[in-house]
Amino acid sequence: MAKKELTTYDKIEMMLYKSREEASVYLTDREMQQKDRWLLCVSKMMENPSMLDSDLVTFLTNGGEGLFDPVSTATAYRDMAAVRRLVGNIKLSSKEWYRHLIVEACKKGIEIAIAANDASGIAANADKIGKYTRVDKDDDALNYDNFEPPVFEPSDDVTLLGDGFKEIPNLEEERAAFRALFKNDKNIQDALIIEESQDDE
Repeated sequence: MAKKELTTYDKIEMMLYKSREEASVYLTDREMQQKDRWLLCVSKMMENPSMLDSDLVTFLTNGGEGLFDPVSTATAYRDMAAVRRLVGNIKLSSKEWYRHLIVEACKKGIEIAIAANDASGIAANADKIGKYTRVDKDDDALNYDNFEPPVFEPSDDVTLLGDGFKEIPNLEEERAAFRALFKNDKNIQDALIIEESQDDE
């Protein structure tokens, strides 16, 4: 089977947090420039979780405030898509990311409320943080509905059971000989069948 060739995204993701010296061994100059842009964008987004796509595009087309060479709008949108994917694909983000956004906004709200000496504002934002982080709830128990039972595929290959199990070459002959061993034994008795009554149920 042919080995799947890594995309540019795959290569940069693998080298994202490696040193420049180590990353430059695997990445081309162009890919190194992309890596630098992506890291700066990830950093900006983590500092400002509510950053708009248009702001990120402007940051890229303006050369990251002098940190890298400006790129075209098309390249900026491609970079933005890769960056969004790196931080968890925000456009299709999980509850965890939205929870993060809400908590960050509430923390900012608490700062503003403290500056305004607004006790009710502090309490309201703290209450929101508690609600969305669920700190007032017990840790969720395991949801056994999400567990899937193992799927077993029938097989007549006894060697699948591991070491110590060997396939019998002439199985039918062995079976016939084993049956013949007991066929004429006069001491063998049929088992007594006991009918279950209604009272036993």
